Parts: sequence; structure tokens; C-alpha cells
Amino acid sequence: MKTILKSKVWIWVGGVLVLVLLGTLAYIYLLGRGNLPSLPAPDYWPTQGWQTSTPEQQGIDSAQLAEMVQTIQEKQIAIDSLMIVRNGYVVLDAYYSPYDGSFPHDVASVTKSVMTTLIAIAVDQGKLQLDQKVVSFFSNRTIANLDERKKDMTILDLVSMRNGMASGCFAGDEPTLDAMRATSDWIQAALDRKMVDEPGTHFCYDSPGMHLLSAILQEATGMTTLDFARQNLFEPLGIHDVAWEIDPQGYYHGWGDLHLKPEDAAKLGFLWLHRGAWDGRQIVSASWVSDSVQAHSRLVGDEY
Repeated sequence: MKTILKSKVWIWVGGVLVLVLLGTLAYIYLLGRGNLPSLPAPDYWPTQGWQTSTPEQQGIDSAQLAEMVQTIQEKQIAIDSLMIVRNGYVVLDAYYSPYDGSFPHDVASVTKSVMTTLIAIAVDQGKLQLDQKVVSFFSNRTIANLDERKKDMTILDLVSMRNGMASGCFAGDEPTLDAMRATSDWIQAALDRKMVDEPGTHFCYDSPGMHLLSAILQEATGMTTLDFARQNLFEPLGIHDVAWEIDPQGYYHGWGDLHLKPEDAAKLGFLWLHRGAWDGRQIVSASWVSDSVQAHSRLVGDEY
């Protein structure tokens, strides 16, 4: 699925989920180079569901929306759904066979955004600190290649994707992930990798590092990642229909395979637009939300 947030418009397009201005819901996002708009309190909170509106009532030309829907059909663009929320009201909600919106859809790597948001909530609750050493959560394991660099790696280094471990990075992330999944213990495989950089120095898109966050969250909170997410993020927003895949040891995938319905994914965008607040409750700290749309690293070839 693809999601685009622009001003007060939230768009969900089925296929690959990407949050543009939103910065992808957490600390690692490198291309959010602006500030979220200051918005007044909404007319209502969509905890029990989104209200609908005509496009024109929200300042959008319905003819252009119809043309977009028709173009998607004519060009057979491979998407599953398209949802547009403007000013808190759904102005377009379309589905493309075989997906009909009745069941949660895999949001792919946007799971990373949710994973780091859960880390932020745990930090807000005092259950974690970003400067805690990663290896301290795995004292019951014998970790290979345990040099001083690995001992110094922190939760923040994982969250910001600057962990310094051997990885194919963005271009080779899938083979790196496949190598981890080919083992019987994915957490152990992610931990055992050699260090190639000082932690905190170089950005490298790394799914196994995100998976370590799931195990760390469970160790710190005494709850599974999904149980913690339900209690502290999903249920407060009225998100009930969720699926999430687990690894051989029962840890929820920190890098992907969370499944949400489009209307529930849109709630996460609405939460971010309102700086982590929802119906009188601060779900995730406003400072984290603000940091999430700032640049923290620069990719090779990044011209911004």
C-alpha cells in the first residue's frame, strides 16, 4: 500500500506504503525536511470510524478524483486501494480486485515506522532509553563478533538505521533479510553480524536491525510487540483488526508484515498530523513526532 500525506490530505494507495511529508511515522526518516502544520483540533476524532464528505466540501475537485480513478483502471496500475482523507473526512475510498478492504492488508516496510513509534512510546513511559546498549538486552545469548563497536551500539543506532552492522543496505536489504530468515533463530543471526562501521556514523537501511527492536521492546516491557501495540497505540485509536507475523521464536517482525485496513492506517497519519495527540491523550510525545520529520542522515547521492 502507498500512503501520501500532503498538508491535510492523507492518501492510502494499495501496493507499497510510503509516507512522504509524514516522514514515515518515526525517527529514521530522512527526507522529511519540514515541519508538520499546526492544526486546530478536528471536528471529531475518527476512533469509531471516519466520516465522509463530498470532495468539493473539502476543497477538492471531484472530477479530478474521478479522472485519477479511471486512469488507474485504464493503465492497470497495480494497486489494491485508494483512500483520501481531507480535513478529517474521507472524500474517496476505492478498492481494486481482488482486494476489497474487508481484511487487513500487509503494509510492508511501513511496519518499521510502527515499530519505531512503539519504541518512542516505551521511551515516553520510561521503559526504555535511547542510549541503552543493544547487547544489554541479550545477556542470555552468546553473541558472535562482539567487539567494542558492537558493545557500544545503542537503541538509537538501531532506530536511526545507523547500527554499523554488515548489511546490504537499501539495494541489498532483501538478501540481507533472506540470510537472516534462512536461520533457525533470526534474532541471533541479526545480532551475530560483523561490525563494519562505528555505530551512529553511517545510515544503512537494515531490516534485521529493525527486527532486533521487536525483541528489545518485548524484553523491556514484558509484553509482546503486538500486545504492547494494541494497548498503547492501536486500541486508543480504535484500531482492532490487526494481523502481524512472527518469527520462529515468536517475535513479531520488526521490519514488516504488519497488516492493517486502509482506514486504520489513515488513523496513524491523522495521529501524526496532530503531533501524536488523539482525543485529549498524548499517544506519542510531540517532540518525537517533530523529530521524525527532520533529516537525521544523508544518503549517498542525496541532493537535498
